[in-house]
Amino acid sequence: MSTKEIGLPIDLTLGVHNGTEIKEGKLQLKEIAIDSTGKSIYAAKGTWESSVISIGDKVTAFQRVVKTMVGIGSNVDYKIFTKSSTDNITWSEYTEITYLDGKINSPVGLYARIKIELSSALVPALLTVDEFTDGKYNTDYVSSSDGSLRLKRNITLSPTVSTHEDGFLYRTKFGRSKLSKINGITFQ
Repeated sequence: MSTKEIGLPIDLTLGVHNGTEIKEGKLQLKEIAIDSTGKSIYAAKGTWESSVISIGDKVTAFQRVVKTMVGIGSNVDYKIFTKSSTDNITWSEYTEITYLDGKINSPVGLYARIKIELSSALVPALLTVDEFTDGKYNTDYVSSSDGSLRLKRNITLSPTVSTHEDGFLYRTKFGRSKLSKINGITFQ
């Protein structure tokens, strides 16, 4: 009796993606945003779980997982797990493979599933919420037209002036809820 190794290609487009996606035929963490400099921001972690793989009744062992990793940086980590079943109903627990030779540590079965976990280290990203340059937040009490959002420190009010025998009376009204305190009043 001779032993033959049969390769079963795994279609990464089939299965369940959770925080991962296929881009240019490769499994990667899902791109969730673009930062202010144009760099992609990816999910911190994600998994892909294959659909059921039928090994066949003449195979004695589902022995190895062969992987090709492209562009794995120092901030990306991956783990590969397998589980097996003899009847496609009762499944073993997911067991991590041996990475040195790709050896599968799940029991022999007629069916298998593969799960890949991807995770990455947090990388700083520059996100601009608003540039505060067009004055769209300008109000009587807030300024936003010079690149920053800030409270106005000096508010000009147009009082009504009435003449009395001792001088002039300046009056103006503003809502009490508009200011938390008044540090001073200056007349010019």
